[in-house]
Amino acid sequence: MLQRTLYLLRHGEIATPGILAGKTDVALSENGLQQLWDVSQKLPEISFCISSPLQRCQMFAKAYSLKYSINFQLSDNLKEMNFGDWDGQTYQALWQIKASAVQPSLGDFWQNPWQHTVPNGEAMADFVKRVDTWWQEWLADAPEGNTLVVAHGGVIKHLIARVLNLPMPGTVHMSHIDIPYAGLVKVNIYTDDSGVDWPKIVW
Repeated sequence: MLQRTLYLLRHGEIATPGILAGKTDVALSENGLQQLWDVSQKLPEISFCISSPLQRCQMFAKAYSLKYSINFQLSDNLKEMNFGDWDGQTYQALWQIKASAVQPSLGDFWQNPWQHTVPNGEAMADFVKRVDTWWQEWLADAPEGNTLVVAHGGVIKHLIARVLNLPMPGTVHMSHIDIPYAGLVKVNIYTDDSGVDWPKIVW
């Protein structure tokens, strides 16, 4: 039986807290970078590191890979959701938006993004499709060993939903799982002799 381990690491605190940072390429704060180095001390030997190309993920992932001579790659499919016209705005401002014919309120969006898409933003179905594409490609190609993925809260929540086999479309993982800055999730994947994958979250 083939065994692989995936470590899902959310980026650290951003330099501009209080904004909805999706596609917006904000940097890490000094504290955010230190958070990632601190939590990395819990990691075993890593063979591969894959990161979102946004700098709040890539900055640490690339430095970590160079330090330990780890195979490193970027994947656009690991980017956070594109929040369109809302991207980069403060939550304080977004909560003032009233639902209308042209856009939902922030509350409506959080409660059911499958039904409410932000103006000029990425539809939930499209976000899920690209993260699922990454997940299936990784399951098909990843060798034995430990892989570190540095990504975003929304991406990690969706991967957890897939591991737990939660229904899609669904919002349970979005409203009932919190991934803090520099939050680390361990997933063991066992592949049996028939090629079926059995992923499990490990605490």
